[in-house]
This record gives sequence, structure tokens and C-alpha cells, in this order.
Amino acid sequence: MRFAITLNMPSHKGNLVHQVIGDYPVDSLEDFLDELSECEFVIVDEIYRDDTTKELRRNGPIGINRLFVGKVKAVFS
Repeated sequence: MRFAITLNMPSHKGNLVHQVIGDYPVDSLEDFLDELSECEFVIVDEIYRDDTTKELRRNGPIGINRLFVGKVKAVFS
């Protein structure tokens, strides 16, 4: 399932918060939040939007520390 994960940390572009779009092998938002509550880090398959073409592409795995997660939203592609 695909999620938009907002992190309470600056982005590489200087924004105060950083948002990651990622796929994680669960069936619901609730399942993903259960994983976050049980693990210090989760690894998602990052989906990145190219600034030039605006196309989505897989950017590989990225670890996310649950201590920096401010909000999570299910994204339907």
C-alpha cells in the first residue's frame, strides 16, 4: 500500500518538514501504524516525483525513524 509520510525534520530543499511517499507491504493504514508502533525504523520503497517530468519513479528502500513521523496518510494511485 502507498503512504504519504510527513516527517518532523527539514527536507533537503530547506522546508521545515519532509514528506516521503512510500510503498509498504500492508493492507491498511491501521496495519502500517501498528508496524510503526512496534519498530523503531520501518523500511519503505520510496516513490519519488521527478521535478522536471513530474513522473513518479521508484527510488529504492529508505528507512524511516518513527520518532520523526508526524502524520501518515494512505495514498491511492
